[in-house]
Amino acid sequence: MQPEIHCSYRPAPPLNRFVEQLWYWEGVPPSHLKDRLLPDGTVSLIINLAEDEIRAYTGANDDEVRRYPGAVLVGAYSKYCVIDTHEQRAVLGVNFKPGGMTPFFEPAADELRNAHASLSDLWGSAGATLRERVLQAPTPRSRLRLVESELLRQVLRPLRRRAEIDFIIDELDTRQDRSIADLSHRAGLSAKRITRLFELETGLTPKLYARIRRFQRALRILDVADLPWIDVVHHCGYFDQPHFIHECREMSGCTPSQLRARRTGNHVAI
Repeated sequence: MQPEIHCSYRPAPPLNRFVEQLWYWEGVPPSHLKDRLLPDGTVSLIINLAEDEIRAYTGANDDEVRRYPGAVLVGAYSKYCVIDTHEQRAVLGVNFKPGGMTPFFEPAADELRNAHASLSDLWGSAGATLRERVLQAPTPRSRLRLVESELLRQVLRPLRRRAEIDFIIDELDTRQDRSIADLSHRAGLSAKRITRLFELETGLTPKLYARIRRFQRALRILDVADLPWIDVVHHCGYFDQPHFIHECREMSGCTPSQLRARRTGNHVAI
């Protein structure tokens, strides 16, 4: 059996303010054909090194395929997206922090919500050739370094974070029940202005971002403790168990029990 190879690291400053991690994975894909990839409130750059194509599925039965080149930017999703597991034999990725894509790409993040975009469309010839240049690098670590260097070459805007957006992200990551009125008052901007700035930089409204992060918090709790669902409901601030079940269906397409049985990390087998 082919050995599994996995490596990742956080980049050095100034990229570490925008990029959570760069990662590489190579191995035997799972036997099932599709995964639901759960939303986490962030944007990712994905390069399929096994084949020059990335497939995503839509439709009522997740059977309508959309085909993209092998290097794409995946926008922030408001719910799960369905991906092809068999193309995941060798994959490289960049996980941006919330609001972290802004310096490197021309479109605002809200234009890429619930969408994939080809790197060739975003970066021109540099995006079109990136996958082949990565394949020519001899080791997983050198491949990650090449992508890191490309990010620095593609900087379009100053490498600094907007203080108001960082403040709201920190607040919503800490407490998902923060109201827009409270956030706008503390940030010194109108609720309308806060919401628009947040959408432009993260791709999501503050309310939707908070819902996604609360759901991710529930998943993290389940990873460290096999708690009854009702305890997760109370700990994460859901109104009641039906509220959590509704959110679970919205975010994952599954009931809580199905999610617990099928989930591996941020992937749910279907």
